[in-house]
Amino acid sequence: MPWLVVATAAAFAAGLAFAVLRRRPRLGALAAALVLGWTLVPYRFDGEHAAPALVVGLFRLLFEDDASPRGPLLLLAAVTVGVLALAAAGFGLAALFDVGAPGRQRRRHGRMRNQRGGLR
Repeated sequence: MPWLVVATAAAFAAGLAFAVLRRRPRLGALAAALVLGWTLVPYRFDGEHAAPALVVGLFRLLFEDDASPRGPLLLLAAVTVGVLALAAAGFGLAALFDVGAPGRQRRRHGRMRNQRGGLR
């Protein structure tokens, strides 16, 4: 049940990040993926309990003097690198196939044509 609350809050935060960046949908999707990755990756902090790695890392960093936040923060760094690698691959493929350019069509000589037929 607690993970349902975390997942709902993460989905809301990801939607908010995407909505804030609605003029740049690729950047919004990247921000939403990072929010989901950071909030939904579990970290087992003792033998039987797990919590989101971001929460465990922040708690250990701010409130525990003798505990090291290295484990959860390394896990978050790995998630960040993974999301950025997938985003770079996706953005590269989108640029290769000229996907996601509404109202713009590439002409043979490389200039862009807008919806009214004029060149940009």
